[in-house]
Amino acid sequence: MYEKSRGDVFISVRSRDLINMSLETDFNNYGRFDLFSNILAEDDEILGIQLQSATIPNSFYNLSNNNKNNTITFNENGGAYTTLTIPSGSYNILELSTEIKSLLEAQSILNGNSLTYTFIYDEITNTLNIKSSNSSLPTIFDFTTITSCRRFLGFTEGFFTINTTDGITSDRTVDITDTKNSIYIRLPNLSNSKVIESSTGKYSNVVAVIPVELSRNNFFVYEPPVPFIVELSQKQVNSIDFLITYQNENENVNFERGDWELNLIISFFHNKQREKQITDHLHNLPSEIDNQINKYYIEQMNQQNKEKMLNDFVKNNDLKIN
Repeated sequence: MYEKSRGDVFISVRSRDLINMSLETDFNNYGRFDLFSNILAEDDEILGIQLQSATIPNSFYNLSNNNKNNTITFNENGGAYTTLTIPSGSYNILELSTEIKSLLEAQSILNGNSLTYTFIYDEITNTLNIKSSNSSLPTIFDFTTITSCRRFLGFTEGFFTINTTDGITSDRTVDITDTKNSIYIRLPNLSNSKVIESSTGKYSNVVAVIPVELSRNNFFVYEPPVPFIVELSQKQVNSIDFLITYQNENENVNFERGDWELNLIISFFHNKQREKQITDHLHNLPSEIDNQINKYYIEQMNQQNKEKMLNDFVKNNDLKIN
């Protein structure tokens, strides 16, 4: 059980004020804040840190080269497969359908087929249907490539062929977040042994997981009703590194230079359970010393009795021999 030992330290951070440490300088998702004076816990204290609130710009794209979900691969009438790159951006399903339709039809003209494509989104079932103008010229979509936009369109991994007038219908729900529905606030230089991520099964540097709100090109505010306090392993903090990623720590959020703000609290705690253990031990120390002394005297007496019995045995046997 922990109990606060003194006042909190409130830290307000703006991304524009940080020392930029990102290899991708335009991402604006990684920076360092050097404290004016060190935060130091006493020997009988531990440090805890929590994200009190955050203001996040929804400036990052849901479809981009950075997210590895910006291509569609297809062939027509048995021809060679062509991979088309979709311009990076923040799309809803109707906007993406329009963009892909335009790309497919332009490529179909180059292929000499001049097919047109129809995309129909069903909001009730959250699925997408794709038809072509001539199903006797089969169109095959290859949704196995690593950069495919298939999850966005609602398809599982595989090959899907348009060879009837019914076209093809997505076999999973349309997901415009492409599974990137949360961002992870990480403090890489502050260690703890309390947070575990399912992606690795190891201890993590995550202090908060923020759901991404559907507020394209806007800001959203994160204010958890009960902020999670992370117990730190170290007793001193002189700088804080900030890293914002998706669930995979290697997938950086690209804010497209958008600025974000984080408010953190560092708290000092006494470990009351540990104090009780020490106090109980000190209270029991006199009796433990008495027990050890008594044990020593008993061992000494037993040793003396053994020596006397041995001497008596030797003496008696010597008399018999004589």
